[in-house]
Amino acid sequence: PVQRRCRESLAHWSGLAQDALAEGVDGCGVVAFALPLSRLALAYARLAASPEPAPKTIVRAMLGHPELVAGQGRPCTALMDAYPGRVLVKVGAEGVYGAALPERRLGIGLKVEDGHTWAAVVALWAVLGQLDLDPPVAERLPQFAAIPAFNTRGEVVGTLRARGEITFV
Repeated sequence: PVQRRCRESLAHWSGLAQDALAEGVDGCGVVAFALPLSRLALAYARLAASPEPAPKTIVRAMLGHPELVAGQGRPCTALMDAYPGRVLVKVGAEGVYGAALPERRLGIGLKVEDGHTWAAVVALWAVLGQLDLDPPVAERLPQFAAIPAFNTRGEVVGTLRARGEITFV
């Protein structure tokens, strides 16, 4: 019953039919639903901008207690702490992030194809950098804008950085 309700809710917020949501299993061992990134972004935008009481309560709780969304020390927690009330973000499985800028009624869906967790963080920072947050996210949280890559001996052998432009759909 819980998974059916999750499917119904995700279909509602993303604007997809329930049978259009593919299923997989995430790192927590529960059913995870797959959907196009444009629909993930739409779901976050709709959730963050909803005037309905239940979604407003959820968004207020997430923004008010970011440490309960993904845990201490996580990039999404740091981001919500750095921009109180202005950025809603949640890490997903295998290089996925969903985010919203509630004041702008804007949603973000991001996936790094190979699932690299830190590449997804750097990509999210780059997307937010192009959306002109004030202060700029790379200045506010520089430790996530470019992340060192280490070899097996612990030596820095490169840096993860994002390149490219965002696409609005």
